[in-house]
This record gives sequence, structure tokens and C-alpha cells, in this order.
Amino acid sequence: MTERNLDSDFLEKIIIKGLSSDKNFLVLVSRAFIPEYFDNNIAGQVFSFASDYLSEFNSIPPKEIITNSIEGEDVRRLFDDIESIDFDIKENYDYLVSQTNLYLKDQAIKKALIESVDFVTRENQERNDLQIIRHKIEDALCRDLKVDLGLAYFNDLRERLERIFNATDIRIPTYFPAFDELITGGFPPLTLSVVVARIHGFKSNTMANWAARQVLHGHNVVLLSLEMSQDMFAQRFDSVYSKLDINRMYFGDQKIELMRRLGTVKRTEERGELYIKQYPTGSASVQDFRVYLRELSMRGIKPSIVYVDYINLMKKDSPDLYQSVKSVAESLRALSFEFECPVVSVSQLNREGGFVGFEDLSFNYISESMGVPATSDFMSIIGIDEDKWIYENELHNKIVKNRFGRLNEIWRCYYDPRSLKMYDESELDEWLEDARSFNEERNRAPQRERIPRRGRRRRTEEDE
Repeated sequence: MTERNLDSDFLEKIIIKGLSSDKNFLVLVSRAFIPEYFDNNIAGQVFSFASDYLSEFNSIPPKEIITNSIEGEDVRRLFDDIESIDFDIKENYDYLVSQTNLYLKDQAIKKALIESVDFVTRENQERNDLQIIRHKIEDALCRDLKVDLGLAYFNDLRERLERIFNATDIRIPTYFPAFDELITGGFPPLTLSVVVARIHGFKSNTMANWAARQVLHGHNVVLLSLEMSQDMFAQRFDSVYSKLDINRMYFGDQKIELMRRLGTVKRTEERGELYIKQYPTGSASVQDFRVYLRELSMRGIKPSIVYVDYINLMKKDSPDLYQSVKSVAESLRALSFEFECPVVSVSQLNREGGFVGFEDLSFNYISESMGVPATSDFMSIIGIDEDKWIYENELHNKIVKNRFGRLNEIWRCYYDPRSLKMYDESELDEWLEDARSFNEERNRAPQRERIPRRGRRRRTEEDE
């Protein structure tokens, strides 16, 4: 049964009957209800007394104590009516919980809407009035009797192991084979991953290339941009999907070819959806993201993975950078739990990180706050390891934190500077072949004198 078919007066009476005779039910109701949710004022008073009694004495209050503690004859008449109802709580417990949960949600949203009227109709509205209304509605939508008791290790043994054995079904791969191997198949839900690099270090483009492949494999990808506009970010996908020069594809004959190639991508049968949403730099919070993602969910669009470009440009509520940025990272990770999907963002190296060799870089050189690596489940640094550099248009991605795969490994990838399309290290032949089709060359990296690691010194500003 999916809809309540009991009138509110009868339902409130069997709720009181339930909490007066079953401690588990009283615990459930006490956690989520408030007295104002009851249309019957006396029922609300009985609930309030029983809830307080449970909190203090950890038991159900006897009927005699309730009737003698609440003034008036109405409470006695309420219990007389309840005793006349032929409803077996134990036999119909699951049904009662289901009906009570529906009633809870109805009453919570009704109360939130009534309270919001004053903020909507007041003559001199304050700037945060709409924020207050939003919080009231969101709090009401979250009301639920269901409680997650976590993992019962032995009771859930088989189910847990099956989840692990089938983990590839819930992870979201990047579809760059060598990289996915390093992260054991892809990004898991309920995690925050962060990619770090210097300014203009290919951070956003890495996310765009991961997202482009994920969409082609049927995933719904959401990209939240705080740096580039929606159209500007979309241009990267235009060039990646078409393999056309990002600086020329909107002009002359290239326009027709672009439309043809993107049309082919659009008609891909197993294609997912890509949503790009821009926010003002420094003004957007996780709450803004939450509202947008809920809006998608209400339209039947479940995000498979969420990208945020990028974490340092989000709204900060405190002048203390460590605590503020750490709080942002924690909120992003919490978002991944709420929507049960991976969240991936990027950050920058700090000033000192700009003078350190790639082999010495670690998450200790992240910009603004060590709270980001402390919170994230995965972190990698993009750069160039000169000891392993073979081609000019080659990047190295070093994994410096990894809760779901291998650590201190380096993923090598290649990119086309025209289209910004990236290639996995296992796709070297394809990268070279694409260059030949466009009459381009893949130049070897310049040979430099290899200085033993112990002999290297840290670069200074004078070196620059």
C-alpha cells in the first residue's frame, strides 16, 4: 500500500495507542514527531508527555500517570476512544509504522508551508527570508521514521561481501583503462576525490575528459562550475567529442563538421546526460548545489557522479582558511552521501609547491588548507615528472592519497593541444594516429641533464 487511506482523527488515535503500548514505536515517533504535528491538541499533549517520560525514565508512562498529569476530561475521553478501537498493534506494526511515516511527512510539510506564509506576505521582507523558507521546506522533506543503524557485521556478512564482490557495478569508471586500474575500477559512491595541480595545470580539462567518457557509457554527469560559464565549459566537450580545434571549430566550414560530429554523439544509444551549471565565483555553497541536485532528482534525473570546479572558489564562512576550506570539503563529502554518488573536485598547489620537483610533491603542498587532503578519500597531483617525460604533450598524475586503490602510483596520459582531448597511456597508438590524421607531430620531450635526486636543490624566486 503506497497511499494513506485512514482519516487523520483515527490515525492520530492509533498512533497514541501504539506509543502507549509499544516502546519501540514510542522511540520511533519521539525521534521524528513534534506535538504540533497532531491536529488533535490533546493527542499532541499526550505525545509530548510520553516523549519526555521516555527521555527521563526510558519507559512508557502508565495511562494513569498521563491522565492525571494532563488537566481536563478530554484526555480521559481520548483514552476511552482509543480503548474502543479494535486495532492490534503487534499484528499490524509494520502497517502502523508505514501509515505513521506518511502522516509525519504530510504534517511536516503542511506546518512548514503555514509558517512560510508569514515570511512571504510580510511587507518589508528581509534578504534571508527566502533562505529561511527554503530551510523549513527542506527540513520537512527530510522527516522520516526510518533509522539507519549502520552495519551489523555478522548479520550482514553475506550482503556486505556481495557488495564488495560486485563493487564494479556501483563504481563510476573514468573509462581511461590504466587510471581505472589504479582506483580499482572507478570512483565509488559516498566519496570525495580531489585533483591538484599548478595554475593552468590541466585540472578542469582532466575532469572534462573523464566526464565526456562517462556520459558516452550511459552515466548522468553533473558539472558545477564556479570559474567558467556554462557555455565556456561546454566548448571543451565540443572539442573533446569532435576532436576539432577548439579555437577554430566555430568558424567557416568547421561549423558544419562540428554539428555533424556532435550530432553523431547525441544519437549514441547508450549515452547518458550531461548537465553543466554555473555559479558566481566565491558565492556558491554546498546548499546551492544541494537544491540544484534535488531539482534534478525531482525530475527523475539521478546523478551518477558530480564534478565541482573547484573547491577553493566556493563560499567560505570563516576568515580561518584552514577551518573554512575544511568545512567546505566536509560538506562536499556529505553531499556524496546524500545523493549516493562520487563527488570529484580540484584544487591548486600552494606557492611553495611551484618550486618543488614533481617527485617531491605531496598533499602537503595544497593551497589554503590541509583540511582538504584530510577530508578527501582520493587525491592526485597533475604535473610532469621530468625523469619519465617522453613526449611534450604528456602529463603525469601522481596518486598521493587513495582509500580505494593503489598509492604512490603515477598515471601517464597524453593530450591533443588542439582539441584538449586526453588519451590513456594504453591509448598511445590512437593518440599518435590521430596526430597523423591531422598532419601534426607528436614531439619528443626535450632531453635534459638528469641530476641525481640528492643533488637537486629547491628552486627559489631568484631562479625564476
